[in-house]
Amino acid sequence: MGAALGFAMGIAFLIISLLQFDDTVTNAKDVALVSLLFGIPFSVLIGLGVGWAWGRFFGPNSLS
Repeated sequence: MGAALGFAMGIAFLIISLLQFDDTVTNAKDVALVSLLFGIPFSVLIGLGVGWAWGRFFGPNSLS
């Protein structure tokens, strides 16, 4: 569950970053590449960590 939420947030951050990057400094290809290679994996790892902590403190079946 945490990894899926992290992946969704990574996609959301990719879209947001594509809408507001500075054309004079970079281009859309570089922004998308960095988001795909670094942003989404870090979002998934953070989601996994939050999911682990949630399960550890509230129990594995606390959301159902």
